[in-house]
Amino acid sequence: MPRKSTFLFIVIVIAFLLAAGCTQSRQASSGQPPATAATAASTPPVSMAVPFGPIPVESMNGINIAYELEFSGMENMSFVPEKVEVLDAATSKVLYTPNSSVLARTSHPATSPLPTAADMQNGTQKILKPRISIWFRVAPGSVPDRLTHGITFNRTADGLSPLTVTGGDVTIRKDLQPVVVGSPVKGPGWAIMETTSPVVHHFTSQITMFNVTRVPQRYAQDYIYLDPATGKAFSGDMTITRNYYGFGKELYAVGDGTVVYTRDGIPDIEITTQKPAPSFDTALGNGVIIDLGNRKYACYGHMVNGSVRVMVGDTVTEGQVIGLMGNTGNSDAPHLHFQVITDNPAVLGGEGYPIVYRSFTVTGKFDEDNIASTFFNTPIPQQNRLMENDVVVSFP
Repeated sequence: MPRKSTFLFIVIVIAFLLAAGCTQSRQASSGQPPATAATAASTPPVSMAVPFGPIPVESMNGINIAYELEFSGMENMSFVPEKVEVLDAATSKVLYTPNSSVLARTSHPATSPLPTAADMQNGTQKILKPRISIWFRVAPGSVPDRLTHGITFNRTADGLSPLTVTGGDVTIRKDLQPVVVGSPVKGPGWAIMETTSPVVHHFTSQITMFNVTRVPQRYAQDYIYLDPATGKAFSGDMTITRNYYGFGKELYAVGDGTVVYTRDGIPDIEITTQKPAPSFDTALGNGVIIDLGNRKYACYGHMVNGSVRVMVGDTVTEGQVIGLMGNTGNSDAPHLHFQVITDNPAVLGGEGYPIVYRSFTVTGKFDEDNIASTFFNTPIPQQNRLMENDVVVSFP
């Protein structure tokens, strides 16, 4: 059984996509004064901005703050950040600094060669400007009003001393709220993966489409079904798709809305080790997008071929069956990919928007490496929260 990237539809396609981000950006920075005239001539005016302001979202372990820093003025210098500090702009208190391992996985240099105009419009993972993905938590009641940043770059490769840049001032969007949704699945036994972590590929994948770089999967989850009694995901040969207990499970509308996209007819991947080469067009597999109102769109991916039960223009109600969980598109085993986006009703062309689930119960922990679960003696009910990564939950 593959490890955590196994269930995510964009993990490989993400190698093809990318570009430049926008919406509610704020910019401010100042370079550290150079020590000599020689370094002064080599020190570019680097600045940073936050393309999509962070919206606080609560999970069991705190209030999540997630966003990206995008850098300008680095065209002629190596992008090697060695220290990142996120500070409360009012108090200068350091709220978060990633360790070297996390920083290496969340730093995104500008792509060489740069994306073409066609790439930028149609979809790519190439980016024009370097970025750093930031995800951290604060305690409830401790969300600051504004953030600022200090970034130190290692310039050894350029024969120069380190450069520290400050700025990237941004207002935390306390005026906005996560979308409250029902459940896309029902009952016990659901392992939740690739969420509430700075290093999961959903969050670190930068996608450029319609000439804007966004993070469509910023708050996405992957669902895999486990036998509630044994905690196992399959019986017999794990490479056979239909051996997974979740194959064919019903999927439900998470809210009232209008269907704005469907895709059906993509063949099921019957043998998990024999999936076709991924493509940007088929990454989601068979799927559905529902307009929930207020420019928020619920996206479902990897449904069973022939199982989509709605059409574009249909009005759906919360709890209505819209299709069956399968293994289509860029998927290595039967699972549901679920996310909410804003701006555009395109699964890779919208900006990932925070969601909270109206009601669920945490019943255990999931070990992705060993495909095993541990159940709690006392389940933990949750309301209006986002799930933590690698938990097992039950839905009404």
